[in-house]
Amino acid sequence: MPTHIARYHGLYGDDKALLSHDYLASQLIAPRPQAADWGLKPHLHENLFQLFFLEAGRAAFELAELVTLRTPCLVIIPANTVHGFTFSPQVRGRTLTLSEALLDTILQATPGVLVEMNSVHILSDFNTEVTFGDLLDLEMQIHQEIQTELPGKQLALNGYFKLLFVKIFRLLQHNRRKQESPNRALHYYREFQKAIERTPDFGRRISDYAQELKITQVHLNRICQAVKGKTAQQVVQAHTIRRAHNFLLYTSLSVAEIAYELQFVDPGYFTRFFRKQTGLAPAAYRAKAYRSEGGGKGGKIDAALPS
Repeated sequence: MPTHIARYHGLYGDDKALLSHDYLASQLIAPRPQAADWGLKPHLHENLFQLFFLEAGRAAFELAELVTLRTPCLVIIPANTVHGFTFSPQVRGRTLTLSEALLDTILQATPGVLVEMNSVHILSDFNTEVTFGDLLDLEMQIHQEIQTELPGKQLALNGYFKLLFVKIFRLLQHNRRKQESPNRALHYYREFQKAIERTPDFGRRISDYAQELKITQVHLNRICQAVKGKTAQQVVQAHTIRRAHNFLLYTSLSVAEIAYELQFVDPGYFTRFFRKQTGLAPAAYRAKAYRSEGGGKGGKIDAALPS
């Protein structure tokens, strides 16, 4: 087992790639003749943004926990996101990978769309305005354009990408309107989540986050209670537990090393905190995961993770 979560500068398995700022790749996920499931072990891409267009077959997506996917679906994975997949032999689909720099260039005039693309999304609810077929057709047009050297290639690619991201953005907005009434609380909560991701310091005070959002600590706690039924501190704690879960299951770092990675003052404090949140000490949590999966990914104890 590696001492750290697998990091790839290129595509899966390629940790030595030196990619240009306009890197772009389109690949097929094809059915396999073997009877057994297969997949991609948990990893991250430091500078690559990915879209998985899963057309058919069974699949599961591993983030902080294992999520069974309902195909057809689109999975959006920003750079520096630990993730993995399990696929059935019958799975069918495509992947689209581009550098963060290229994504920024394409969406520089639409920062609202770019912000949405900086979060993980699983889209399986489509509508008459944006169907899965629409998105897959655009991916295929991008794939075909990549293979050619026709005049105006870059202009065509930019056009296809902008249309693809607009359709994804509209679908996200449509689904959000269905699930929740637009209000300022949701806006602030999403900004709070992003702030936690940017500065994952367990010792940071809630008042610091509130100041960054330009609201009071009392207001931030009310927002978190309204949206998640948790205090702001509990939201931060859940994020810390998810990070600890990744380190415990996907690296061979010791409990003490993980404690310092998460910026706890000492390993004992980390152990007490983790036991209080999950009911298990970190070492026991790691051991139970390996027993549950025979040394695998630990999916059976994900229920212990706070949401």
